[in-house]
This record gives sequence, structure tokens and C-alpha cells, in this order.
Amino acid sequence: MAEYRNQVLSQMQAAQQAQQQARDDAYNKAAAAQEAAYKNNVSQLNAATNDALRDAYINRMLSQRNLQQQLSAQGISGGASETTQASMLNNYEDSRNDLEKERQRQLASLMQTYQNNMAALEQQRASGQSASLGQYQLALANLAANNGVDLLSLVQGNTENGQVTPTARYVNGEWVYY
Repeated sequence: MAEYRNQVLSQMQAAQQAQQQARDDAYNKAAAAQEAAYKNNVSQLNAATNDALRDAYINRMLSQRNLQQQLSAQGISGGASETTQASMLNNYEDSRNDLEKERQRQLASLMQTYQNNMAALEQQRASGQSASLGQYQLALANLAANNGVDLLSLVQGNTENGQVTPTARYVNGEWVYY
């Protein structure tokens, strides 16, 4: 019986290790997917911000180029005033600053979402580990408490050459009879 009890314990440990490996594999896949999504979102955000910054620069250059025509159309002659040029440059710099602030705000938001998702994944894995350990402890306690009765009932009637052959295995937290 001691040998059979050791077999059952080995099967229970193997089942627990298989569950742990499955949880770890699922966690690693989900974590990799979260990281890929985060990197993709950061890349898209940077590309969109860079496009907006390029557009702001082009608009500034076009405005500077067309400034003389606009002033002439308004009846102002003698070239662009320093105030007008400074105002155009300030508008451009304000636009750049706003775009960079928005980029940083969105990057922080993406990082917060990523960290929240990773924490949730870790919580799921820890919860699964805790539940698995609880099931394992309960199975061990049941095995110890019912050692004589349950183990005998699992193998009664199956003897070959004076050896007791088990009729059940402990798989994924349940007895499987065969």
C-alpha cells in the first residue's frame, strides 16, 4: 500500500506541476500579447504625433512664405513686422508644445493600461496557484485520512501475480477510474 500511496502522490504532484506549467504558459502568452499591443500602440502614437509635428512645421513654413502676400493683400507694405513673425513663431512653438504634451499624456495612459493589465494577469496566475495548492492540500488530507479505506477500494479485485494493480489515477484534481 505504501508503494501505491507513493504512486498516487507522484500522480498528484505531476498533475499539479502540469497545471502550474499550463498557468505559466498562459501567463507568458498573455504577457507577450500585452507587451506587443503596448509597443504597437506606442509606435502608432509616435507616428501620429510625428505626422502632426511635420504638418505644423509645413504650415509654419507656408505661412512664412505667404506672409508677404497676405500683408500686401491687407494693404500693409514694407515687409513683415517683427511682431507678426514673432506671433507666427509663437503659434508654431505652442502647437509643438501642445502636441508633445499630448504625446506624453497618451504615453503615460498607455503605460498605465499596460501595467494594470500585467497586474491583472499576475493576479490571475497567483489566484490559480493558490487554488491549485488548496486542492492539492485537500487531496493530500483526504489521502491521509482515508488511506486504508479509499486506497483499498480503488484496487480491490485487481491482483496479478500477487501484485495489487491500481484501478484509478489522480488526474487534475480528480480520480479517474479505469
